Amino acid sequence: MLTCSFCGLEAKSVSALLAGPEVNICDRCIDVGVRTIATRDALEQPDRSSPVLEKIGDEALLHEMAATSKLVDKARDRLQSQIRELRHNGVDWTAIGAALGVSHQTAQERFG
Repeated sequence: MLTCSFCGLEAKSVSALLAGPEVNICDRCIDVGVRTIATRDALEQPDRSSPVLEKIGDEALLHEMAATSKLVDKARDRLQSQIRELRHNGVDWTAIGAALGVSHQTAQERFG
């Protein structure tokens, strides 16, 4: 039986499973990867002091800022949903905090 090498789900449990040499990845894990790369790329945008942004102009920068704000809101909602699911599954605040790089108390205060 083929399973996803990342999450362990069986092929019959997912919509698609891409098989490679000794590695398989399901559509769900691909989706997580795509979102991770998009978030990384968005976070790596140059800051305001960058000469690139100075050349863009205020109108374009305002438009980009609105798009960035929407991305941040989506990421915040996604993070809150993930934490809610983890808590529902019995994962404790210590593990959640460790994954976020903060103390269990900070994680609970911020997301509890």
